[in-house]
Amino acid sequence: MTPHYLTITPHDPIIARDGRPFGFGQGQRMRSLHWLYPSVFAGSLRTLLGKLNEGGFDRPEELLSISSAGPLPMHDGRLYFPGPVDLLVYKSEDNPDRKIMPLRPMRDYKCNEECGSNLANGLSPVLVGIDDKSEMVPGFWSTDRMQEWLLDAAGTNTSVPPDPDEIRKHPNSDYLNIPAKDERFHTAIEPGTGAVIEGRLFKTVGLDCRIKGEIEVIQLAARVETDNSAAYDIGSINQYHPIGGERRLAHWESDDKQAGLWSVPAQIRRVLENTPYLRMVLATPAIFSGGWKPGWLDENLEGIPPNSRVKLKLISACVERWKPISGWSLEKGKVGPKAIRRLVPAGSVYFFEVLDGKASDIAKSLWLQSVCDENQDQRDGFGLSLWGTWDFANN
Repeated sequence: MTPHYLTITPHDPIIARDGRPFGFGQGQRMRSLHWLYPSVFAGSLRTLLGKLNEGGFDRPEELLSISSAGPLPMHDGRLYFPGPVDLLVYKSEDNPDRKIMPLRPMRDYKCNEECGSNLANGLSPVLVGIDDKSEMVPGFWSTDRMQEWLLDAAGTNTSVPPDPDEIRKHPNSDYLNIPAKDERFHTAIEPGTGAVIEGRLFKTVGLDCRIKGEIEVIQLAARVETDNSAAYDIGSINQYHPIGGERRLAHWESDDKQAGLWSVPAQIRRVLENTPYLRMVLATPAIFSGGWKPGWLDENLEGIPPNSRVKLKLISACVERWKPISGWSLEKGKVGPKAIRRLVPAGSVYFFEVLDGKASDIAKSLWLQSVCDENQDQRDGFGLSLWGTWDFANN
């Protein structure tokens, strides 16, 4: 499949609410995500292509077969990724400077029933060697900063991320904060008369992608692939189209100049050529049949990722609390609420040992590709992965 690339420039704050109920009688306070789920973009894209192609909605299987990746934040021609969770930034009592505490698996330490943990058998916990309170870090890291962290096996040679408050005052091209929340109050309207319905107030919360002032905005970058490029001319898109809820508008434009931004960096390939330890960072939330654990891992925590031939063994993981995802299906014959599923949040990190094959082969085949178990989740852009190296903590 030939990939195409899209740049989406928000015209309005983007509505991307979480999975909690929202409606009259269920609590009228909407709660927003920090960033769009991949399915929000995939659904908006397929709606756009269905409108552009006569009879497109009569072939839902064709629309669902279109593969999308993203959206990822982009600013000034640079891609950004969710900050990894395998580090803590802190200040010690005797030193006001911010420092990094890398979270790395402990060598020769396996959890079992005796250590009072319910970790999967054979997993090693990560070492946290500080008692100080952790500091906030920016929500998104540029490709350069993420590459620096992925290549830092011990986690001791990486630039310390600045305080998010400092970025708000002085924007930093290496980092972006999560978009500010734009709150708006609305009232329900009587369809027949156009009058306000007494007492029917509700609130929406949107992602304000403006960085500073009214001109600079965080754009959305995405990759799209389809086997049916003749029916869906993705390479010529250039128009306004809603994304997210409340029909908030954004400008969609084909942008094949992005191709190089989605390629695995040459230095990543070189460093991973001979490493025995491989670190996977999720660039978008993932859906696994095993909850936090990929379904392609067996009971011994060994397995081969999708579209790869390299066999890996899971040593440890840094995974934040699961996030819910649901929705409403408009597909003919399936109209109704979708079941709630649990997501592994973006930024979660998995530490692997390479059992068979080269780590560099995984980087080539799976850089910003999906590692989810199900084909449709892969096509919807969940579980995009970044790859780097790691080493055991100094116990």
